[in-house]
Amino acid sequence: MRFAATILAALVVALPARAEPALWVVQSPTAKIYLFGTMHILPKPADWFGPKIAAAFKDSSALWEEADIGMNDPNVMSHIMSEAMSQDYDLWSALPSDYADKLRDQLNGCGLNEAVVAHVRPWMAAMMVSICQMTASAGGKLGPMHDNPEAVLMDKAHETAKEINYFETADQQIGYLANAPENAQMGQLRQAIDDASGGKDDYAATESAWVNGDVSAIAKTVDQSRKEDPAFYATVFPERNARFAARIEEMLKANQTAFVAIGAGHLAGPDSVLAVLARQGITAQRLDK
Repeated sequence: MRFAATILAALVVALPARAEPALWVVQSPTAKIYLFGTMHILPKPADWFGPKIAAAFKDSSALWEEADIGMNDPNVMSHIMSEAMSQDYDLWSALPSDYADKLRDQLNGCGLNEAVVAHVRPWMAAMMVSICQMTASAGGKLGPMHDNPEAVLMDKAHETAKEINYFETADQQIGYLANAPENAQMGQLRQAIDDASGGKDDYAATESAWVNGDVSAIAKTVDQSRKEDPAFYATVFPERNARFAARIEEMLKANQTAFVAIGAGHLAGPDSVLAVLARQGITAQRLDK
């Protein structure tokens, strides 16, 4: 039995390391903060909650996520729809005719009638195009929302009675999209339509990079967002990353161990939370697989 156990141990050591999403830690004399980049939507099931992440989560007494969107909360959903739709707005008139034709085809392929989006603001229409594209790439059905990383972590936090905190409010998160200038929203919608028409599936590539801990590939996707829409990029990434980093700096002054789970794009590239912390003299250590 002892011999068999020794052979098994040798085989395990010889196997390649398991690929997992990236995880970092920043520390002070009194605090330890794990930094984990998530996927807001996970179209296909992925075995991401491996030993490294599980150990860090178990070590933490608190969970921090971006915002409590509360998709099951009717009040939150009502607020989202009030920001996403306007009876005085006509999307089909606002869109150039060639883009309107492409959008009709994409929505029909997703089982949506054009009348459904007639009064939808461009930011929401862009999200609908992306979700239709993700649904198609996932074989016609997205995974349940409760299987997404943020929801899984939230459930585990409730099960283990961890303290739960958020960096932002639901209103703030919705506002980043809904309050963008009309021309910026329309630019995002045209880009989403073009990507879908060309068969470009950035989200699938990002999911693959995320599962394998390929931070450089995620950084390239974030940089592409900067090139396509600098104004929107500035609002969604550098400005928020600076606020996230400032809060993490405050957390390091307390006596705590916390698990921070924010979108993977916020932990990649020169404007990332990690880069902001580094400029403040706080170095994040990436944990080995």
